[in-house]
Amino acid sequence: MTTIRRLCCNDLLDITDTTIHLDMPSLSFHMGSMALFPEYCLVVEGPGNRIRGFICAYNWGEGEGKHCEIADLIHIDENIAEMLVQALEVKADKIQKVYYVKMEVHDQQSIDLFKSLIFQLDVLYSEIVMRT
Repeated sequence: MTTIRRLCCNDLLDITDTTIHLDMPSLSFHMGSMALFPEYCLVVEGPGNRIRGFICAYNWGEGEGKHCEIADLIHIDENIAEMLVQALEVKADKIQKVYYVKMEVHDQQSIDLFKSLIFQLDVLYSEIVMRT
């Protein structure tokens, strides 16, 4: 059984050991995101309180250009990624009233994953966009 909850500072320290080699934003970036958009910083815990994935995002723009941009998504498998993205999408749509969710991806595996989650690929900008 897995649980989705808000990301806390101690989680960042646990995650850093396993993700330091990845192209991950800095800890200070995550701390700022947690302070400004705590509802967009989520972690999935599995049995034994082991972290199985996390997502961190922020709002950008105003009016019709207001959107949620996923800054970081680390996951063990596609089911975890799907849970995190769907939870984020609900919060972005219902709480913040954003027009779309966006994430830049660079590898084919991520592109395929987000297409399976009904995201659209914006080839012009090399971004994945989900209309809310």
